[in-house]
Order: sequence, then structure tokens, then C-alpha cells
Amino acid sequence: MLQNKREMIVKAAASSFSMFGYKKTTIDQVAKLANIGKGTVYTSFESKENLFEAVLEQILQEIQHVFDNSIDPEKEVEENISVALYEILTYRKQHQLLLKLSQEVSTIGSANAKQALEKVEKFIIECIQRLLETAKNNGKINVDDPHITAFVIYKLYMAVTVEYSEIYEPLGKDEIVRLFNKHLTRGILSKNRSQSLSSKQ
Repeated sequence: MLQNKREMIVKAAASSFSMFGYKKTTIDQVAKLANIGKGTVYTSFESKENLFEAVLEQILQEIQHVFDNSIDPEKEVEENISVALYEILTYRKQHQLLLKLSQEVSTIGSANAKQALEKVEKFIIECIQRLLETAKNNGKINVDDPHITAFVIYKLYMAVTVEYSEIYEPLGKDEIVRLFNKHLTRGILSKNRSQSLSSKQ
């Protein structure tokens, strides 16, 4: 019963944050959307900050789900990364709360919204890092620092997909995957493979 009430509050909070952003959302609004008393919200969450963290945690779980579902064990690591990042970027573009937070950062410079988006980016990089570490442990690639490599791959992907499309005509999914596999991710990882081979000789 308490778990259902908590889920209901989190769902209402997600709707409120999506409509009004972090700064303008209040516990009163969340209670109204959930059709419960304000005091009931406080029995599950001490503050708006705690409630926002619960909503953000749900988003991170959804991102993890999108990432995991994009991975095909039969495909190369670089292709899995590019496909997974494409699906995550599509998810972000369609998620009303993430769009609202981005708008809030650009218009009023909300520190909480900025921190939330940074947390999302760090989580995505961690997803890539874990994939690289698994591939390294399985002997498929050899990277000295999976975290830095994951960071570089993510930033390259965002530059090609987001920043490029702001200046030129946006690239399609197949073209992004082909480009990333041939010139970007594979270039980074193939170098590591060659180092691994030379070390065994």
C-alpha cells in the first residue's frame, strides 16, 4: 500500500516537473496532481529535492533499460555503443522532463536542473564504461582507462549527432552508426587491440 502511494507520488512529481520545471514545481502541485494531501507527500519524501531525486533515479533506470536492450552480444563493441547511444539520445529528445530541464538551464540557469542533466550524462558515460570493461575482461578490446575512453566516445558522439545537426543537415541513424563504426569508435578501439596483440608477441 505504501509502495503504491510512493509510486503515485513519484508519477505525479514527474508530471509536475515536466510541466513546470524544477524551480516552479511545489509540493502543493504534486499533491494536487496525485489527488492526496500535502502532508501525505511529506510522509514519503522530506523535501522537493528528495522527490526530485526519486524522479531522476527512475529516469536513470529507464536509460539503463534502453542501453541494455540495445546491446547485441553477437555484434562488435563499437556497433553496440553507437546503436545504444542513438537509442538513448532518441529517448532524451522525447522525454518531456529532460527537455524541460534543458530549457530551464538555458533560460534561467537553474542549478538543480543543470546538476540533474550532468548526472544523466555521467550515468550514460558509466554505461559505456561498464560495456568497455566487460569487453576488456572478455579479451575483445584492450583499453588502459575505460572511464576516459567512455568519456571521449560519448563526447564524440554528441558532437557528431547534436552539434553537427545544429550547423548542417542532421544525419540519419544508419549513417551515424556507419560513420561511428568506421572512423570514430573503431579507430579508438582498434588501436587498443593492436597494442594488445603486440604485447603478446
